[in-house]
Amino acid sequence: MRTVEVHKFGGASLADAAAFAHAVRIVRQLPGKLVIVVSAMSGTTDLLLEGAEKARAGDPKPLAAIADRLRKRHVEAARTLVSAGTVLDTVLSVIDASMTELATLAQGIAIVRELTPRTRDELVARGERLSAHLFSAALHATGRTAAYVDALQLIRTDGHFGNAAPDLKTTDAATRRVLLPLLRAGTIPVVPGFFGSTPDGQLATLGRGGTDVTAVLLGRALGAREVSLWKDVPGLLTADPRTVPDARLIPQLNVREAAELAYHGAKALHPRALTPILGRDVRVRVRPFADPATTGTEVSSRRTLTRYPVKAVSAVKDQALITVAGNGMLGVPGIAARAFGAMHRSAISVSLISQASSEHSICFTVPQVNAVRAKSALLEAFAEEIARREIDGVEVRPGMATLAVVGPGMANTPGVVPRVFAALSTASINVVSIAQGSSELNLSVVVEGKDAARAQQQIHDAFQLSKIGGGAHATAPHTDVVLLGFGKVGRQLARLIAQRNGTPPTLRALAVLDSTGYVFDPKGLSRRRLGEIAAAKGRGESLSALPGGRAGDAQAALGIVGGHALSRPVLVDCTAAETAPLLSAALASGMDLVLANKRPLAGPRPIAESLWSEARSRGRKILHETTVGAGLPVFYTYYKLYESGDRVRQIQGCTSGTLGFLLTEVGNGRPFSEALRAAMTKGYTEPDPREDLSGQDVARKALILGRLLGFRGELADVEIEPLVPPEAVRLPLADFLARLAEWDPWWAERAAAARDKGRVLRYLATVTRRKVAVRLAAVDASDSFAGLSGTDNQIAFTTRRYDRKNPLVIKGPGAGLAVTAAGVLNDVLKLAAS
Repeated sequence: MRTVEVHKFGGASLADAAAFAHAVRIVRQLPGKLVIVVSAMSGTTDLLLEGAEKARAGDPKPLAAIADRLRKRHVEAARTLVSAGTVLDTVLSVIDASMTELATLAQGIAIVRELTPRTRDELVARGERLSAHLFSAALHATGRTAAYVDALQLIRTDGHFGNAAPDLKTTDAATRRVLLPLLRAGTIPVVPGFFGSTPDGQLATLGRGGTDVTAVLLGRALGAREVSLWKDVPGLLTADPRTVPDARLIPQLNVREAAELAYHGAKALHPRALTPILGRDVRVRVRPFADPATTGTEVSSRRTLTRYPVKAVSAVKDQALITVAGNGMLGVPGIAARAFGAMHRSAISVSLISQASSEHSICFTVPQVNAVRAKSALLEAFAEEIARREIDGVEVRPGMATLAVVGPGMANTPGVVPRVFAALSTASINVVSIAQGSSELNLSVVVEGKDAARAQQQIHDAFQLSKIGGGAHATAPHTDVVLLGFGKVGRQLARLIAQRNGTPPTLRALAVLDSTGYVFDPKGLSRRRLGEIAAAKGRGESLSALPGGRAGDAQAALGIVGGHALSRPVLVDCTAAETAPLLSAALASGMDLVLANKRPLAGPRPIAESLWSEARSRGRKILHETTVGAGLPVFYTYYKLYESGDRVRQIQGCTSGTLGFLLTEVGNGRPFSEALRAAMTKGYTEPDPREDLSGQDVARKALILGRLLGFRGELADVEIEPLVPPEAVRLPLADFLARLAEWDPWWAERAAAARDKGRVLRYLATVTRRKVAVRLAAVDASDSFAGLSGTDNQIAFTTRRYDRKNPLVIKGPGAGLAVTAAGVLNDVLKLAAS
């Protein structure tokens, strides 16, 4: 019946009356034909087992006390969920009978001091039975027709008490015979999970995950459309969130993938629960009880996301690695069979097997608690070979963990295995053993238990499993570029990136963000698209108004972009804003930074230092060559001097191409107002030219250089000589530009006075470890700074090797869109090539 749905609620979802009520509300809102499977109320099974063990030791009182405690708990829930009347009376009678029987059982166990597997199963199953009676009554109280159906009528097993295996064929037949008439009559069957009947009609529990198994068995038998397992987790995740905090929900898994993940430690699902649906068109969905509106993880026969070879990483801890080795094993048939036969006879489960092609050794992992027994069994099995020295012995290495990297087609996907081992090598995690099954769904490695958590995080990060698109096939090497700020420099940079047209190292512009919105395409913005965005911004249009554009501030946009799996991402800050929080978020998303924006590095020292510290801790890089000399290699030169053992004592320079152009023009007799307007037209100035004229722009550059040398001050500690009077700074920009000519005479007088002395005007920054100053200076015509023209910058390094008379000088264009954008691109290419 494809219209049937089976819903299973576990103990965590049935902790108390409020939880029961929530589960009932979920069921009430569901359409179609339903079957409900329930576990015992949270903690009930553990209490029953605890009391039973004490009764076996001869003391019936603890189990009798537990019976009273459970009686009160279930009665309280019943009175809360069901109004007074016949239904409530019936439930209370069932509770009373069950707990009275339990007290009697306690006496019997204590007298004979024996707790057989059959008795244990009979004892613990009452928790599920009481939950099912409660749930059925609670549903009935809401107006839905429900009926308790005991699992003994439905689930047939092999009779192995404590861990019974279901008989699929007879279970299918019994389930259809009992449940189909109820479903056709519009009744909701409520079935206790966790147990079934033996061939002779006794009760046997299904072992760990038994209630999930019950639900899936019923779904299989009825041909259900879907089986929902309501859990206290969002679904199946890419890793254990307690170990990997940024683990993400997996929307869909194939049955075999889910089984591999469950076998290797995923707590939300037991692999046995999936066996009944192999080869059947029945979906299992792991859903969050706390958020029923979400769909959780679908487990089905479908194979989706096949281009993602890695979907999750899991671990089985507390393992021991056992090795049997010796030259006498070479080519000898039956060695492996005898080793695993010894494990079988000792009832020890083996979780991983690895054998060298030379057949010199075989190793496997077992639960650490069984390691001593496993070694004894092997020593006994190979006693003769050990005595003849054909086998060296049995080595046990405790404290191991088995990591499983799970996904479809891993064996056929080039690059997956190297990425796993590269991730572990980066963290100096040693791999002790390796196994990959022919199923191509799982690569398992054994590592030291103490390294298990770090290993999972490293692999999770290497495949970017926390992000949208994580775990995909490796693509051709490229660097994803995110442009923050799309003014003149940003647009020119976009053109340069587009013009590269795939030239190695390959750059791919993914997103453009500014104050008007953002445009983002995880597949990359084409050359044409970039050109269209740049043209629209040049016309003054907002990014949010463009095709594919979205409204939102840069912080929100960066969160969306950073939520995708990116390839060696670089955020380029082309703004003139205070962007430190955004840059920190970019670092946290795994992005390197390229800055044309001076403010983050020239702002408050704690903020600047925090950025550097965060970059180091996350293994990220910050390049910012254009913050001082546009395209000039200022920082490159400094670091090369430092790496060679030299030490810089002073940096002196004309670092403003804007002011260089302005002072050259004024020195040649051009009015100040005309020279400034010309600089603005050529794009040399900041959007507000007073940022240049106030000395603030040069001061920020000088402060960045000063902090490089160890200057501990702030921008306020930089000595600044402004080039405009204070009243000009306070004017609105339009008024300031309208009054430019008022300052022409003053500038003409300064330029003439310098010429009369054989000097020229330059705006000079002087930087040492103790002092940073920027000022207007009249330098001698013979000075190297006097020879600058137009927008040229010059930086002079005085070091141990290069003294003041003969400093190391860097000279070249220091302003203009072309050189600045080219300088930014050069930084991006350095990161892409590294």
